[in-house]
Amino acid sequence: MSTPSGPGWYENPDNPEELRYFDGILWTANTTPLRTRTPQPPPAAPPTRPGHPPVRPEGWGPQPHQNPQQGQGQRPPQQPQRPGTPVAGLPEGAVLAPYGLRVVAYLVDTLIVSFVALLVGGWFLWKAIEPIVDRLDTAMTSGDVQAVSGALGEARLGYLAAFLGVQLVLFLTYHVVCLTRWAATPGKLLVGISVRRLDRPGPLDTDTAIRRTGFQAVAQAFGNVPYLSLLGTIALVMDLVWPIADTRRQALHDKIATTIVVKGPVQR
Repeated sequence: MSTPSGPGWYENPDNPEELRYFDGILWTANTTPLRTRTPQPPPAAPPTRPGHPPVRPEGWGPQPHQNPQQGQGQRPPQQPQRPGTPVAGLPEGAVLAPYGLRVVAYLVDTLIVSFVALLVGGWFLWKAIEPIVDRLDTAMTSGDVQAVSGALGEARLGYLAAFLGVQLVLFLTYHVVCLTRWAATPGKLLVGISVRRLDRPGPLDTDTAIRRTGFQAVAQAFGNVPYLSLLGTIALVMDLVWPIADTRRQALHDKIATTIVVKGPVQR
């Protein structure tokens, strides 16, 4: 083989299967294959019969109706489960209101009713305690519990009963009107909860609203009557804490009226 006339890639005199670089004076150690293998085309898909899905050769991706993740050591994704356990007898789509929101709504409604009762029946309350204002103030300042009880015992019971009656009527009116019109009191609207019957949606009918509110009203009335105050107090406390252990979070007045307290507004 003749010596190349200039630098470049030439057939390697030691190996005809490769090229070797000549720098113009000497053969260098840089070589490269003379021929490269051309890539083979992928195999053609076999013909299919009418009515049958095409058969893809291995390596062409997932087969029809096959999860791409299958065959790679991974499980197919599972459908997410709905959080929480369904409560038996609960209407479809109803989400029970948290107990904490119910307590906040109860406190707000109590403050509203008490404030309105002072505005409407404050005169009766003043007439009831007018003769004992000085004694009551002195006893409360000194912290003498017996003196406070003794002073309250000499209050004008007629005026005091009138004030409690005004407060009771306002309590009933407040709850019945709000539950029959909006299915929620202002306190419940504030925290985003409402009241509905178990058997049908919508605001409460008058009978249901009276039965639901009447239990609370009677318990409060007993709490202000001598010899029955302990019974009334126990009933109020049980009514307040009963939803904690109840599966439907019903208070005692909810069970009497067959109602539940749910999140959001009630559908009409």
